[in-house]
Formats: sequence, structure tokens, C-alpha cells
Amino acid sequence: MRRVVTLVAIVVLSSAFGGANARAQEAPPDRVPVADFEPLPPSSPSAAAVAARNELLGPGWDDRGAVTLYWYGVSSFIVSLGGHVFLFDAWEIIGLHADYSPVGREDLAAIEPEAILIGHGHFDHAADAGYVAGRTGAVVVGSEEICDTAKEDAARDGNEDAFTCVITGTMDEPPPGTTQELRLFSDLAPVTVLQHLHSAATPPGEDNEPDPFLPVGDPAPYIEQLNDDPEALLRFLETLGDEQGGTWAYHFRVGEHFTLYLGDSAGPIFTSTEVQEALDSFPGCIDVMANAILGFDQPVSGLQDPRLYVEHGHPKVFIPTHADAWAPVISAGQASYVDEFEAQMALLEHPPEVLWLFDPEDYLEAVRFELDDPRWVAAMPGSSCVAAAGGGGSANGSTGPGPGSDGGGGTSTPVTGGVVVALALGALVLALTLATGAGGAGRAGS
Repeated sequence: MRRVVTLVAIVVLSSAFGGANARAQEAPPDRVPVADFEPLPPSSPSAAAVAARNELLGPGWDDRGAVTLYWYGVSSFIVSLGGHVFLFDAWEIIGLHADYSPVGREDLAAIEPEAILIGHGHFDHAADAGYVAGRTGAVVVGSEEICDTAKEDAARDGNEDAFTCVITGTMDEPPPGTTQELRLFSDLAPVTVLQHLHSAATPPGEDNEPDPFLPVGDPAPYIEQLNDDPEALLRFLETLGDEQGGTWAYHFRVGEHFTLYLGDSAGPIFTSTEVQEALDSFPGCIDVMANAILGFDQPVSGLQDPRLYVEHGHPKVFIPTHADAWAPVISAGQASYVDEFEAQMALLEHPPEVLWLFDPEDYLEAVRFELDDPRWVAAMPGSSCVAAAGGGGSANGSTGPGPGSDGGGGTSTPVTGGVVVALALGALVLALTLATGAGGAGRAGS
């Protein structure tokens, strides 16, 4: 009898553990709407990820008393925030040149980011999202189109079922100015997701006068670090047609007072009061804003579009991005933008501190913001948080849960110019590669 009981117990336990193991091996859900996403638990990185983070990011990446940004090109950041490590955008700078940034897509996979938040789906922002998510299981946050591209890329290695996409919408829905609340991490406040406008060559209008700006770049990065790896060139060329898939910005609240905005495009929001109003309606307003300053309006209106993002967002600190030397002709390096952008900031009644990061020397530099810094307590003059506090600006109110918003019904549909980028870069890559031949220090498979 005892033997029978033992056998029954073994069968029951085996069945239970077998079922649990089968469940553990089930693929994660393919796509989940923002409202239905089950938040990620507190971070528990593997030993290998900790070692990779120590090597790539250096000491302090796990400091819960600070938010730390590590820029690695265009508008891409590795972010350490509230005990979590994630990516904003995911693209190793590669094309005409290689190894300009010290970070490759293998490095991004090695640090095992918990999530990858995509601002929009063009190659220079999202081309490596599928590669990294497929190898790490990182959650990809973006639109249906962005998810499609990431899944297709991961499928090359059989990894398309390894990760979940949190779906923010589509190219056209919800309309610009709409905000949604995403509970991304269980131990942090919800992330506010804003649908806004991609940069576009837009005829001047109200709040946007003709003011052409055409910076001249240094060709040295492209000549000295020419990409001579045929496989890497082919991979790059294949990404040129990636869909934009809408344009999204992300707003975080950490600790009692600190807030962070991450965006990767500056569209012609003089056409959209809905986006203008949304920029000043985030819970706790904006303390630090990192956003693109390069855009397709440069030859027409200079840097007025990024200025409008700053003017309506009212950040205390602004970090310009997307102006580094990642594409010949189009981008001239961030140092070439300083005078023009500072002139735009001087037009504001309450200009922010501008924290410049210059390529390539500032790639991977740790940009730390201490959560207990008293500068985050008072609201930025001119912001909605000052009005909410009765005009005194004594606190930014960043600890409140901040209800979501349906946003406005913006109808602006900017022309992205992605085809222009694709044609220009493709022609330059092919022409210069054929003319120059082998040379440079391309990194195979990077």
C-alpha cells in the first residue's frame, strides 16, 4: 500500500512539475495593447548581464538614487532608472561608416535590457530592436508597424516568438496629441506615452518663419572609419525601407519629484495645438527632456521645430540628440548645432539648461541626475505645474498617479521624408564603397 501511495505521489508531482515546466517554456504573448500589459516585476538581471553592464557602463549603473542616461548614437540611450535597465531606441550606428560609436548590437543584447521603447520605426532608431529583443526577450514598446519590423528581423534567427510587443497604436492612430498610460514596471509609476509628429519639410506658417539652417559637417568620420564589411552594408541597406509606424515619446516619473521625457523626433507642431498642449500636460511636467534637434525642416525653418518642443514642454534641462555624424550630408555632428540652437533657446522666456553631448567623445558617458537634487522640487516657470500650484511653483507634483488622456483630435499628417533619406544614403554608400574599395575598420557582424 505504501508503495502504491508513493507511486501515485510521484506521478502527481511529475505531472505538476511537468506542467509547470511546459508553461515556463511557453512563448510570451505576441502583442498586447498598452492598457492590457501586465507590468514587469522588479529587476533581477543574470550574472552575465551584470558583468556586461559593469564592463560597458561602468560603476553606478545600478544606483537607484539616480537616473542615468548613456547616449550611444542618434537618439538612442541605455537608461538606468528606478532599478531597471532598458533601451530608448535601438540602432548601432552603421552604414557608410562603422565603429563610430563604441556600442554594437551584440553589446546591447549582452546587457539584457528589460524593455526597448521605440520612438519611431525608421532604421536609425529601430533597426536593431528585433535583434536585441529576439536574443533577450526584452519587451518592445511601439506601434503595430514597429512590431512587424522587429518580428521580421528576429525571424531571421528564429527568435520572432521570444518577445512581446506592447502596442501603442498604428501609424495613424491614435491621433497626434493623444497620451496613454503604460504600466511598464510594477514597482514604478506608469509611463505616459505621447503620439506626436515626425519631422517634416513643412511650408512656413504661424510660429514658423523661413530661417534655413544647413550645417557643414566634417567628412573625416566617414573617410577614416569607412564600412568595408559587405555583410554589414547589406544589412544596413535592407533596413532603409523600414516603416515609420507613428512617432512616440515617453515620460517617466521616478522618486518624489524627478521626471524624464525621451523623444526622437521634432515635428512641425506649429500645425498641432493638440501636441503643444500635451507637452505641458504630463503628470509632474518635465524636468529633463532628451529630444532630437535634427529634422527635415532644417533647410526651410532651421531649428524652430525643436525649439517649439522645448517651449511647450518647459523642461529644466534639455539634451539635444540626433545631430551626430551618423549620415553624410544629412547630419554634420552635434558641435555644429550649438550656436544655432542656443540662439533659438535665447528666444524663450524661460530657457532650460542645455546639456550638450558631442560625438564621438561623449558616447557612453554616464549622464546622472540625482533624484534627491533639490532643483527638481520647484516647477519650471511657465509650466502647467506652476499654475497647478497656484503660481508659486513650490512643487512639481510628480508623485501623483496622473490619469491618462484621450488627447486632442489632431489631424496633421506630416511628410516624413524617409524615402529621401533612403535614396541619399543608399547612393552614398554604394558610390563611396565602389570608389574607395577596402579600407577602414569594419566590425564583422556588428
